Amino acid sequence: MPMNLTHLRAFHLVATHGSYVAAAAAAKVSQPTLSEQVRLLERLHEVQLLQRAGRSVELTPLGRELLAVTARLFAAELEAETVLARARNAMQGELRFGTDAPINAVGVLSTFRRLNPGVSIQLVSGNSAEVRRRVLAGTVDVGIIADETPHPDLMARRLGTQDLVAFVRQDHLLAGSKVIRLRDLVDHPLIIREIGSVTRRSIETALSAAQLQPAEVLETDSREAVHAAVIAGLGVGVIAEDEFNDDPRLVLLDFVDSIPPITEYLVFRRDKQRSHVVDAVLGCVGG
Repeated sequence: MPMNLTHLRAFHLVATHGSYVAAAAAAKVSQPTLSEQVRLLERLHEVQLLQRAGRSVELTPLGRELLAVTARLFAAELEAETVLARARNAMQGELRFGTDAPINAVGVLSTFRRLNPGVSIQLVSGNSAEVRRRVLAGTVDVGIIADETPHPDLMARRLGTQDLVAFVRQDHLLAGSKVIRLRDLVDHPLIIREIGSVTRRSIETALSAAQLQPAEVLETDSREAVHAAVIAGLGVGVIAEDEFNDDPRLVLLDFVDSIPPITEYLVFRRDKQRSHVVDAVLGCVGG
């Protein structure tokens, strides 16, 4: 039976990252997509490769054996990619890259740097509204933002989605439940990003739709500040799932309520779509 490399890549991503959440974030694809590809691989070959263990996955003995093979396979693919990249004229210049969360840019920039070692990278962070303004103004070449608002001067490529999550300090009243309801925010201070942040807009929209008003809102200017405020015991933080720092002092809470996920986009000016630098970035995200 011929092998499907897409299925193998999905398995390899999940196996190496230890969870569907982390693998989906790294690959910039949805978790259901990865889950379906792994399921098809197992079904077509009538085997079990992964077992769920809470939010993580564990490899079966056969899964560990296959991982050793896929590690060699995709290492060879990377080597071939590097050889071909060296063969072409090395790109020079600078890439000015904006992002609403640095963690969202790591995978793209890592691939870009490997393929274009002669290009210097300037990374600028801010909320989605700020990054969008910078792209429009031409002070950054491309940006990753969670804002799909159309603009005649912008082009956008969808990267993937992620859920909103809440988190509290480990001694918080809600820490033992592992889940949270929107109405819980009525009784506890809410810690969120500043106006212009898509995570703020998303949680405020969800609260408004449920006709709920948080007891108190503490506004911060960065995801790091949200974490610091929660660690200080000031309330319940709400962020995108990929932005959560795995800290023993913190407990992640999934929303019971149905809250639309956040969609991330790569955006750039329409008049720069033929730029060598922008084209190289697009080649790193695929699609």
